[in-house]
Amino acid sequence: MPWQVVFHFIPWSFILRLSINKPSFPSALSALALALAAGGASAAGFQLSEQSVTALGRAYAGAGIVGDDLSAAFYNPAGMTLNSGTSVQAGVVAVNVRPSFDGTENGRPVHGNGSGWAGIPNAYLVASPTDRLRLGLAITAPYGLKTDYGSRWAGADHGYKSSIVTIDINPSLAYRVNDWLSVGAGVSAQYARAKFSARAMNVVDTQVDADGWDYGYNAGVMLTPGANTRIGLSYRSKIDHHETGDAHVGKLGYGVHADVTVPESVELTGLQRLDDRWSVTGSVRWSNWSRLQSIDIHPDSNGLPISLPQNWGDSWYFSLGTDYRHDDQWTFRGGLAYETTPIKRAEDRTPIIPDSDRLWTSLGASWRLDAHSTLDFAYAHLFSVGDRASRHKVGGSTLDGEYSLAGDLFGLQYQYRF
Repeated sequence: MPWQVVFHFIPWSFILRLSINKPSFPSALSALALALAAGGASAAGFQLSEQSVTALGRAYAGAGIVGDDLSAAFYNPAGMTLNSGTSVQAGVVAVNVRPSFDGTENGRPVHGNGSGWAGIPNAYLVASPTDRLRLGLAITAPYGLKTDYGSRWAGADHGYKSSIVTIDINPSLAYRVNDWLSVGAGVSAQYARAKFSARAMNVVDTQVDADGWDYGYNAGVMLTPGANTRIGLSYRSKIDHHETGDAHVGKLGYGVHADVTVPESVELTGLQRLDDRWSVTGSVRWSNWSRLQSIDIHPDSNGLPISLPQNWGDSWYFSLGTDYRHDDQWTFRGGLAYETTPIKRAEDRTPIIPDSDRLWTSLGASWRLDAHSTLDFAYAHLFSVGDRASRHKVGGSTLDGEYSLAGDLFGLQYQYRF
């Protein structure tokens, strides 16, 4: 596939509808900083897991070590040694998240809800220069956020519109050391653009727009202690985002910059083949969201830095999945996952990220069309569980209530092996 075709799958626009955002110019900067960390509502904190439709079908259990698509280039580059020859892949996960808030603002009843469709694309290339060496390229959208309640919404002073665009370009390589050990590593160039709009006191428009490129890396190992057993361990580094842009309050303009760190994560995965048809997979992922204790925003001139406490903790993701190979054409799969939120207190559950623990259920299938082509399908449903209360205070305004969240994800993916 020509490079220009691969790049057509870069995520130029992006993702979810949440609930209520933040007020006034300092709070617009707060929302900007959260956006610069790159947010999303289909995973805990800001992360998006939807980098593979095949993996979505088993709730990402065993991601990167199954070998039935090319997404190891993102999840665990060592797993690329399971692929042979040269292959390309492109897919999209369509997301419909339905958030709602019920509560009060300074005693006044406030209700908000929103839903809408958005797509999370991915594209991959894996080549095999030698029997042991693999070269890969992953183009993904690992973070993203979009809200839009309209400027006439009663809570527009808390924010009515925000968006994130992210592009992560991740070249990598893998090497099969011997029959039981493979290693891999890659580098990541990540672009993020954030926009936010609010109406201070429901009168004055406040808008923020900032972007920038920043860099990180990933690495992994895969062990094959037996013909039917695999174990993977992968690491994705933190990325220190240094974003610059402009903020406008009415007709007044300001230059701003913010430094936000996206945390590192470690994932342990496993696969066990039970027989020629059945296999089971599992994953445990830790993300170091405790790095996000505060966000510091700096006006370029004529202003003091703003420090915004966040007080986040770490998050965990646990998943189990199974695959059933019906015949040479069809494989079916399913999965179940539980993900913990990094937001531990109601006072820290901000309107822009009304996060809570969530339960995933998923189903998927792969259809091998011929010796070269495969279509992958997946569906998942998200439930918010656990503590969903919010007692968020900004200045003299207190938003007190509870969030709820449900979502549906549909994935379609095409693979071609030359």
